[in-house]
Amino acid sequence: MSPVPPVKIRLCQVEKVFISARSEEQQALAPVDLEIAAGSFVCLVGPSGCGKTTLLNLLAGFDRPTGGAVEIDGRPVAGSDRNHIMIFQDYGLYPWKSVLGNVLFGLRARGISADQARERALATLDMVGLRAAADKHPHELSGGMKQRVAIARALAVEPDILFMDEPFAALDAFTRIHLQDELLRIWQERRPTVVFVTHDLDEAITLGQRVVLMAPKPGRIQRVLDIPLPYPRERTREDFAGYRRELFQEFHLVHQEAADSVEYSI
Repeated sequence: MSPVPPVKIRLCQVEKVFISARSEEQQALAPVDLEIAAGSFVCLVGPSGCGKTTLLNLLAGFDRPTGGAVEIDGRPVAGSDRNHIMIFQDYGLYPWKSVLGNVLFGLRARGISADQARERALATLDMVGLRAAADKHPHELSGGMKQRVAIARALAVEPDILFMDEPFAALDAFTRIHLQDELLRIWQERRPTVVFVTHDLDEAITLGQRVVLMAPKPGRIQRVLDIPLPYPRERTREDFAGYRRELFQEFHLVHQEAADSVEYSI
């Protein structure tokens, strides 16, 4: 029997309240409890306004909770950590640097020697299939290639955790599926802990060992669903469709509750 991996991320009664321009309190997150195991792949899904990105920013240390505790490796999250990397939808590449230069940037910032940094950067570009594009600049790349550069830059520094905020949302369907497959391959090889935000239920079922469905007003966890299907996952299989139906039914309930609450408040 395989040993149970330790808890990497723990949220205990985590709340987030924002103050509006009119000095009104807006509760973005109701108390949230969640544990994420080391080396696991967890997807956060839910409608707009349910607090997915807010929760991700708290985990990454970009913001502080109003109440409760966020812990990584048993220690409170007090700010960003260079071993915890965020990948955004808009790539975040330096336009004046080449593909290689973008991947080298984080390595050199950590004091890694020029020769070692170049060797590691090129190896990581090999991993994402972009070594031949090492001398190109971001404006010469497709959206899918830019996102692969962003992933390579993150992986080159060998992070413990990857936080990914809808990284494939702006890509066409074929590129998206290809990058999902690439990300899974890399995750299985490197085994960082991945927390992946998406609106796409199929994407969540394809990638996640667990899917956390969130609901809005205020943001909260509606359901945590384990997906024990083996990788790679075939989207046309009946067991995949079964998880899709289960999540869709819950998702529909979340939308209905949100609509009812708006109607009632009016």
